[in-house]
Amino acid sequence: MAAYPYYTEPTHDQGVVTVASGNAARTSAVSSAEGRLIVDAVDKIFLLEPNKHPLVTLLTNVGKVWDGKAWTGSAIMKAVTGNPQFKWFEDVYGGRYARTTNAETAASTAIEVSGAGTSSGFIFTIGDVVRNSRTSENFLVTALTSTALTVTRAFGTVAAAAMNSGDGLFIIGNVNEENASARNVNATRSTERLNYTQIFKTTIAVSNTEKAANLYGGKDLPYQRAKKGTEHALDIERAFWFGQYYSDTTGTQGHPRRETGGIDDFITSGSSYVQNQGGPLTAPDMNTFLREGFTYGNSTKMLFAGGVVLQAINEIARGQILTKTGDTTYGVRISEWQTAFGIVNIVHNPLFVEEYATSAYLLDMECFRYRFMEGRDTQLQTNVQAPDVDGQIDQYISEVGLERKQAPRHALIKGVTS
Repeated sequence: MAAYPYYTEPTHDQGVVTVASGNAARTSAVSSAEGRLIVDAVDKIFLLEPNKHPLVTLLTNVGKVWDGKAWTGSAIMKAVTGNPQFKWFEDVYGGRYARTTNAETAASTAIEVSGAGTSSGFIFTIGDVVRNSRTSENFLVTALTSTALTVTRAFGTVAAAAMNSGDGLFIIGNVNEENASARNVNATRSTERLNYTQIFKTTIAVSNTEKAANLYGGKDLPYQRAKKGTEHALDIERAFWFGQYYSDTTGTQGHPRRETGGIDDFITSGSSYVQNQGGPLTAPDMNTFLREGFTYGNSTKMLFAGGVVLQAINEIARGQILTKTGDTTYGVRISEWQTAFGIVNIVHNPLFVEEYATSAYLLDMECFRYRFMEGRDTQLQTNVQAPDVDGQIDQYISEVGLERKQAPRHALIKGVTS
């Protein structure tokens, strides 16, 4: 099987199957009498063609270490789930920004606010010092409701000035008297988020004649297993990008069918920044996208891009992009672009074709995890055919889903033209 790197055929020895995982062999007990083997295949198929499905490759391998012979250790972006509907919780820091909703005179002490949810007044607490970013006036909050503040104007050296509707306000801190009691609590609540695991199957079938025949290029079954393994990984990759969180029981047998929600649905239906370019991508446009995309989260993010966007970036960042190599890329070609807003690790996703060639997703990768049902991560099941079939049928099967957190930490640009 030298023609198929990272893939070695299962071998049988007195009821034990041995299969290469990356380049590391692992064994598991099976019934040699039945000839039906279940092989842990997750490491193999996701490293067959890593650049074809870069997201899944990274999620299932980051954290592993190459020791010169094999990948060792555990993938830090994977986690087991005991339920096909898995959940996690998200929280945010208390808000700091709002806007005025009405024009106010320099003498007014009642300020109506909006912009931090439906009750933006709740981001404020008595004793907060708030600044009007247009006039540079500071004022002190002395009372509040969910939509309005009672304030002491000109709480500082800048005189009170008339406010316009839409003026930006931000909390710069709070002041407290000596020997005062504790301040009121202004807390946020964790939000529950959900997604499903999805069952993926890819079938491999060869006749017994094909198994016995001497073919150019070698036996057909090993070739088909390698080929179908890559196709299986591609199906998971597409679902992780374009799946939509959904479940029904309208199948022929009335059992649940679940679709895992992907990144595109997560970003476009959430609170991520989305830039509808609708034309060529200029350097100022790219700076706007990066500025918004790095507003929250880490200072290093990954940009999964289609070909049209990559072409534009090559022109904008000519001479500034370095190609990363080594054991940390897991076979995925990654180019590093150091910008004023943060480091952008650029990956071409070959699945972004047609309309999606004009799109790119800026992701904070620590927000995503590959979730798999316990005992249901990617496996190769062999000899699943009926007894009267003159051939062999195997299948890859996975029950996996995508955990996706904190929509504001990610961004999408789309509609870039060449």
